Amino acid sequence: MEVGILGGGIAGLSFAYFLDKKSFILEKVEEIGGLCRSFKFKDINYDIGPHIIFSKNQEILDLHTNLIETNLIKRNNSVFYKNRFIKYPFENDLGSLPSEDKDYCLNEFLNNSYKNYESNNMLQFFLKTFGEGITRCYLQPYNEKIWKFDSCCLDTQMVDRIPRPPDEDVIKSAQGIPTEGYTHQLYFHYPKEGGFQTLINAYRDRIKEKTSIHREVKIESIAKVKGKWVVESNKGKFKSDLLVNCMPVHELFKYLEAPKSIKVALDNMLFNSIHIVLIRASKDNLGNRFAVNIPDKDVIFHRISKLDMLGKNYESKDGGSTILAEITYRPKSYLSTLSKEQIKASVIQGLSDCGFVHQSDITDIKLDSHKYAYVIYDLMHRENTDKVLKYLRSIGIHSNGRFAEFEYMNSDKVAENSMKLANELNK
Repeated sequence: MEVGILGGGIAGLSFAYFLDKKSFILEKVEEIGGLCRSFKFKDINYDIGPHIIFSKNQEILDLHTNLIETNLIKRNNSVFYKNRFIKYPFENDLGSLPSEDKDYCLNEFLNNSYKNYESNNMLQFFLKTFGEGITRCYLQPYNEKIWKFDSCCLDTQMVDRIPRPPDEDVIKSAQGIPTEGYTHQLYFHYPKEGGFQTLINAYRDRIKEKTSIHREVKIESIAKVKGKWVVESNKGKFKSDLLVNCMPVHELFKYLEAPKSIKVALDNMLFNSIHIVLIRASKDNLGNRFAVNIPDKDVIFHRISKLDMLGKNYESKDGGSTILAEITYRPKSYLSTLSKEQIKASVIQGLSDCGFVHQSDITDIKLDSHKYAYVIYDLMHRENTDKVLKYLRSIGIHSNGRFAEFEYMNSDKVAENSMKLANELNK
């Protein structure tokens, strides 16, 4: 039996790794990796992210940290609020807020008028769990900035596992006593060199005996003929007994016939694209902070990361620092119409306005754009996604990966799902 895998990202590669059957992978572009690819800016490797290696699943964490050499890094993330660095997560450092905002956040948390209400959307969840102060100051503006969607029209799938912090922790944080939140992410791993692509390449090297990888494949048609899946492409005809889709589901349906109701549901499955902007600066004012979230709507990027903090191999050989800025945008939205030069200028202006980097200290800048970045959990996400994936199962196509399953999953969760699906098919 041979299995056909559509897409050479971490979903396709990790699935082939766990599968005990012969398989082939069809990848659209020359470089494998999908959203987990790494690129080069000057002498530094960078990701579409950047990605980090952590997991609550110890088996997956052990696998990834044994496949490659990694640096173990303690998280040092912040929120930039009213020209102040607030330690992440926001509710664990209320003492660093301006006095008025600190009192607002603490009082509304302890005396929460929303605590007994049901939460049927993201905004209601934030109000119920954190109160009005923390919600209005940070959680609502930041999430609406990254998702480019009103939080009352987003469901709770992204947030409903976030626990309410204990009263004593929030009181301590308002008094300036350090507390920690999201402790499972307090330390993370990152490849010692080469960016996240190093993990991708490790998977590739370990499947080459049983899996053939075909690159720059342009699919022309997909059909089931006499019990076998047949994929016609510019690289010839590929046949398999089973078909596993690991590419964006929107791309898959370009080659499939489907009822109108399925196509309507697919059209209503929403996602964000992303601009990744790399900046080389002779100096900066970020200190040893790795990532900074910026809820201010007047600053174009929602997050910046200082890549120097990932280890010695991510420090520029000619001095200075490398900063990665992220900007989400909806296809066909206003942001999608801005030119590369306009985006770059807005990033430079934002860095200067925040005091992170002065314009005169910027020595180089680069912009990449990627169509598929974030799944949007709007109020119809679950219904539409379930309908489309149920249809694919009914015609015998398995789905695996962030944009194949249309779920916001980190790489560790994708690998975990790959293992589960492979174990199912191995039987």
